[in-house]
Amino acid sequence: MTSPQARRPGALRSALATLRRRWLWVLAALLVFLWLSRRAADVALGPDATWSQVHESKVLRVGMDASYPPFEWIDAEGRFQGLDVALAEALAARWDVEAQFFDVHFDGLYDALRTDKFDVIISALPHDRMLTRDVLYSHSYLNAGQVLLARTDAPPIASLEGLDGRRVAVELGAQAHQLARQLARDRGLSLEIVARQESNEVLAALAEGAADAVICDRVTAYAYMQQAPLVQVGPPLTDEPLVIAARLDATTTIREINAALAEWSQDGTLEGFKRRWFQDSF
Repeated sequence: MTSPQARRPGALRSALATLRRRWLWVLAALLVFLWLSRRAADVALGPDATWSQVHESKVLRVGMDASYPPFEWIDAEGRFQGLDVALAEALAARWDVEAQFFDVHFDGLYDALRTDKFDVIISALPHDRMLTRDVLYSHSYLNAGQVLLARTDAPPIASLEGLDGRRVAVELGAQAHQLARQLARDRGLSLEIVARQESNEVLAALAEGAADAVICDRVTAYAYMQQAPLVQVGPPLTDEPLVIAARLDATTTIREINAALAEWSQDGTLEGFKRRWFQDSF
């Protein structure tokens, strides 16, 4: 019969072997983690093929759905026009290249970007949190959120609180309709909501005096303000940032776009684009 003392060296060797195997597993897992981290860093910090291609070809290829004035459209002479076109041309001039435009249906823009049909998307593009693993987004160059417009030929409305006891026109079932209800509930406003089926019917309600104000998105606000005596009251009520998109490895391209947007925001260039294309509506 083996004594306990005789068994101890074998048990110790077995314990050491088990411990060694565990450490080997830990080391292997650590090495895999470091390798994956390095791969991720290589993707994030690797060469930007988009940036290289733009400067080698001297062309910035821009994808847009040119059917959405005042952001982008094609005029009678076949030329691209609009705020996004001006923005793209300004980027191209900054980089000493030429802007080339591609008209693609909005639903196909991301697929065309991924397959290298163009370098960036500039097309009144909303920031989509669901796609941040698929593309890179720039900083916002315009907030297209909901705004409050008030008639200038009626008793003035200077703030949201000024809506108390007033009538607000909205498009039935639209985001503005939900927002009007929320404002009335959360701020305790006695607010009459005048809901209409179509956008032109909302404007008609204002023209007929059936409403004192309207809530709509900033793009619709542009159209309304060209046709009726309206003024925007306060800042946007919601945030809907419009951004520029590039492929996931276009890190330098997006960095340079952000630098341009930051500079243009400070020196008034972006504001100038808005005034030019939206006639002071924004």
